Amino acid sequence: MATPLASLRAPAPLSRWWSSKSGAERRIVAGVASLVIAALAWWVVWQPLTRDITVTRQANARGMVALAEARAMTEEMAGLTRAAATRAGGDARADFERTLATQNLSASVSQQDWKEGRGRIVFSAVDYEALIAGLEALQRDAQLRVAEATLTARVEPGMVRAETVLTR
Repeated sequence: MATPLASLRAPAPLSRWWSSKSGAERRIVAGVASLVIAALAWWVVWQPLTRDITVTRQANARGMVALAEARAMTEEMAGLTRAAATRAGGDARADFERTLATQNLSASVSQQDWKEGRGRIVFSAVDYEALIAGLEALQRDAQLRVAEATLTARVEPGMVRAETVLTR
């Protein structure tokens, strides 16, 4: 069982020393002890506390910047998704033809067959790098991706015959 605070007694030598002092000396000793306790509390408690508060405020500021960047990226992604949904909602063939026209590949198409949003496209003779750039533009702008592809080298350097199946 815990002993009450009032029943605690100082060791005998300390009690004798304290009782031998006058009232003014006792006040001086109590004042010095109070100063030592205050200095110790400042050094052990207050300094680390203020240092941690500063570090926490800096981390909070960095977190707020990161949060603002994340929100901006989220809004940008949502905008891109909405834009892609509006673009992808149209006719796949019209999107295909518009993108090919911007890539100057319309003349290379020798055959088109569209069924249920899937297009079987044949390029009889097309520059390989232009074909890759055009397929990338189709995926980016028209949301048409290559489901199947067969590329056959032609006699002309850098030219291929491409049979592709495009889908959304």
